[in-house]
Amino acid sequence: MSYEMYISSQRKALFIFLLNQSASMEEPLTGGKRKIDQLTLAINAWLQTMLITCGKAVGYNDCFDICILGCGTDENSNPIIGSAFAGPLAGREMVSINDIAENLARIDKVTQLMPDDATGEMLTEETEIPVWIDATTHGATPICSAIVKACEIIDAWIPQHYSSFPPIVINITDGDSSEGDPIPYADTLKQRCTEDGNVLFFNCHLSATLADPFLFRGNSELMPDDFARRLFQMSSLLPEIMVYRGRAMGHDIEPNARGMAFNADMVSLIYFLAIGTRW
Repeated sequence: MSYEMYISSQRKALFIFLLNQSASMEEPLTGGKRKIDQLTLAINAWLQTMLITCGKAVGYNDCFDICILGCGTDENSNPIIGSAFAGPLAGREMVSINDIAENLARIDKVTQLMPDDATGEMLTEETEIPVWIDATTHGATPICSAIVKACEIIDAWIPQHYSSFPPIVINITDGDSSEGDPIPYADTLKQRCTEDGNVLFFNCHLSATLADPFLFRGNSELMPDDFARRLFQMSSLLPEIMVYRGRAMGHDIEPNARGMAFNADMVSLIYFLAIGTRW
């Protein structure tokens, strides 16, 4: 069975985030904050969690490579796909856990949702968080170009890490592709593999609509529209290890669930990242 390779500093894993930074991300999500602000907050919190996960008595277990790409377009509708990092990491496409630990942009005081250890409920609290990613928006939503860029990064990474857990690509967006149908691009991405399995492609849709969010469905029959069905088709099946850990966290994950969240609010986004990148 695939997706079982132990992740270590000798067999690193790769995460690639494709962050929609189009102008529509200026719209408010649940709680009145802009979508781009809530997305940025979640990614910065995820980076902080990864540091905690990888912490040792001295230093860090440097077992992850991380790419965080902002995706938008310029005034002529040309795609802009590049590093979303701010501060000392600005312009860097791929960084390590040690790079994250040593290169903060700054520390902000924010209000965020955090899981209660006793109940599992999400509670609001004010805290100081390290910042590596800033909120920025520009243009439209070039999902196809973003997937092509992810393929280029993976093609350079896999020959050096062929015995590793396969790369995980997480696309977080609030709308459909401005470049046409992304499904063929997603299919090409998912054909890439290490000896432990094919690349995993997960999709998270952020929305301010009133429809109930859903996570990790196993079929597309009850999905509300063609966009939801397209995201479902693009998304990889959740490996058994992620299904097991997600259910252990108390989530209802359907049989044959795919790595997809639709109409996600901030809580759903946090859950989505926790399951999609949990070890």
